[in-house]
Amino acid sequence: MTQLSPEQIRQKKLNTALLSIVVAILLIAIKLVFGIITNSVSILASAADSFLDFTSSSVNYFSIRKSEKPPDKDHRFGHGKAEGLAGLFQCFVIGVSALYLIYLSIEKITHGSALRELDLGIGVMVFTILVSFAIARYIKNVSKQTDSIALSADSLHYHVDVYTNIGVILTLFIVKFTSLTLADPIMSILIALMILWSARDIVVQSVNVLMDKELPDEFVSKIEHIIINHSDEVRSFHKLRTRHAGSIKFIEFHVVLNHKLTFVQSHELAEDIIKEIEAVIPNSEVTVHVDPDKHPDHS
Repeated sequence: MTQLSPEQIRQKKLNTALLSIVVAILLIAIKLVFGIITNSVSILASAADSFLDFTSSSVNYFSIRKSEKPPDKDHRFGHGKAEGLAGLFQCFVIGVSALYLIYLSIEKITHGSALRELDLGIGVMVFTILVSFAIARYIKNVSKQTDSIALSADSLHYHVDVYTNIGVILTLFIVKFTSLTLADPIMSILIALMILWSARDIVVQSVNVLMDKELPDEFVSKIEHIIINHSDEVRSFHKLRTRHAGSIKFIEFHVVLNHKLTFVQSHELAEDIIKEIEAVIPNSEVTVHVDPDKHPDHS
């Protein structure tokens, strides 16, 4: 896969977030119109879910714009953690969406209502499933390319929409062939519980970013391997620290070098190590502190 430049990553994330907003608006309009025509609370609930997706996608767009801003005098490490905050907000929205579905389901169990134009409703939901599936896959691919938690959460929204819409179609079929209207609210409650469960991964990822969790072991192993490969002059290394914010991976460590090296040689070796790490771990910012092996702290 071709490595993207920081500007390409920024533009790809923004364009994808904007596309997500447009698709959410389209789905809201379709579901509202046909939810009213069919008198289906499940379709209307799905429209409400899409409205919450629109809200989250909008927050996503502005959080990505914020997170991709370059460092300034007040934010020397950039604004990458804005994506972590956006991820948590979106999980809150997903939770509200699930609880709202449960509320609508209980209302329908209590009061009941007759559905109409079921074939039309089924056709519309099939269309929305195809749209949601396509956009979910596209956003997920971009989130992997750009290391974006916010887009990963956005992809989750549309994957949830796929499951939600499948549940709605099954419900409409059951009502069509059995007249068992309770199938509608029961299915909605099951979907809501699934939505709540699916949000847990994004919560964990967002908290990890905000709490400066270390990069995965595979990245740390790559860093250690690169440093060890310079064993002719590198005596040891310590204080290896890593973290992740937005699309940037921050890496910092001390390397103990042969004290016979000149200042220029030590600097050039450190630069070589930095370049090797940045080549193996894209979108990384590496800081190396050079210590001589005869320094009092290492004697």
